[in-house]
Amino acid sequence: MNDDDIARVLKAAGMRERAPADVARAVREHLRREWREIVAERRGSRRRWSGLAFAASILVAALGLWLAALQPGAPAGPVATMAIALDEVRVKSGWLQRWQPAVVGQILAAGESLETGTHGRAAIALPGIASARLDHDTRVRFTTADLLVIERGALYVDAGIELPGDSRLAVETPSGLVRHIGTQYEVRLDGSNIRLRVREGRVEWRSNSGAVERGQAGEQLMIAADGAVRREQASRYDASWDWIASTTPAIDIEGRPLAEFLSWAGRELGREVMFATPEVAEETATIVVHGSIDGLTPSQALVAVLATTSVRGSLEEGRIVVADGREKIDSN
Repeated sequence: MNDDDIARVLKAAGMRERAPADVARAVREHLRREWREIVAERRGSRRRWSGLAFAASILVAALGLWLAALQPGAPAGPVATMAIALDEVRVKSGWLQRWQPAVVGQILAAGESLETGTHGRAAIALPGIASARLDHDTRVRFTTADLLVIERGALYVDAGIELPGDSRLAVETPSGLVRHIGTQYEVRLDGSNIRLRVREGRVEWRSNSGAVERGQAGEQLMIAADGAVRREQASRYDASWDWIASTTPAIDIEGRPLAEFLSWAGRELGREVMFATPEVAEETATIVVHGSIDGLTPSQALVAVLATTSVRGSLEEGRIVVADGREKIDSN
């Protein structure tokens, strides 16, 4: 606002008594300062709006790229295959996607999540690495081919006897990472606490703070939210492992040696296979089994298969004892 603008304003106000010169100058200066402040405020406002608009454009662009990555056509490598899906088992491809029923044989990709409901259980195969089973109310996320993130519930990992020393698979929990060396183990989240049980082999627990603990077969690590670790002895075959039986992928026994089947049953039941006499061991080595165990738990399969042979077995304190045909098997 200049002097001419001020003059026009005063003229528009009509004839008034002329103010003293010093008062007129004071009024002019006051109006000039007011005008400058208004203009400066408007310019600052425009600059702020310009900055906000620029930031918003970056946010929109980033959001667009993120959404594009979530689209079904986005590249994501396969990491696992659904082996068993009991009752409520769901899979989701991204945060904005809906849960969809999982089906046996379905390929699971990096970035996807798998979830079981209140009555659901599942088993997945990670080719060349391990197999894993999910208990009720469990959710895992596939980050890469060798990294699973457990968000709730319980996960059982079996690296298999054909992959000794393979420790590529890691399981990430809210407070640390689990790695294994040729093992079977369970990771169970209980609120902010973790129970890590080792059924076979060894595991390594590495907390988010870098602390390392190792566990071996027959041990469990109780890991508190504050990082404290309590080490306890744990049974490898009691009823707390029974949930795994319902998600045990069946093997093809047709034409296989009985000894091979017994080794499989022993690992699935957490028990050592022993023979009552050397003669029974020799006889077992000559037996070939036939048929199918699809739909049977390991205990049921053990009863069914041995019933077709000349030997019998019993479950005794962490062992499957194989004896001659006069023995009967206890499937409890």
